[in-house]
Amino acid sequence: MKPDGITSLRGIQAALADALVPELSSAYAQDAAQTLTMLIESLVAGWDTAAEDLVSGNREVRRLLAEAVAVFSLPAAGNEPAAALVKLCEDAIAVPPVASLRISELTAESESLRAALEKVLVALEDIAAGSADVPAMALRWSIYAHLRGAAGAGWSFWDVASFRERMVRLKSEHKR
Repeated sequence: MKPDGITSLRGIQAALADALVPELSSAYAQDAAQTLTMLIESLVAGWDTAAEDLVSGNREVRRLLAEAVAVFSLPAAGNEPAAALVKLCEDAIAVPPVASLRISELTAESESLRAALEKVLVALEDIAAGSADVPAMALRWSIYAHLRGAAGAGWSFWDVASFRERMVRLKSEHKR
């Protein structure tokens, strides 16, 4: 039976840990191998949740775009550029969500939705100079919170440190 992608990555990870790392003599080479193992772990985690992450991310961007429609439809924002932005957001969220779970199709949907979200964020940055517009600033904060969460998912110094600790523990358990 052909192994799936996650099983193959786990096999590569095990081969690095069991066969290659013990043969590396310099601390630099060992650290590089451990970093490769960590990157493989990241690929495994990303592979396992990729479709779910894209579906939920696309759903959240649609929600943010709907909120942008409400914010930029307010009378204070009723100028021509705001109307064009509202139409852009409405057009983006009018496209039905992708029914497929293919990563390529979900990613294309994500890129399209995020392109509209980027234009909303640029408009919000223009408003940010005068923070009296509370709904616009709340939307701005929500968009940045979403982007920070999406950009930082699974990556931090502490994740790397805990991964290295786990690898050392596994290595010591394996030698017993």
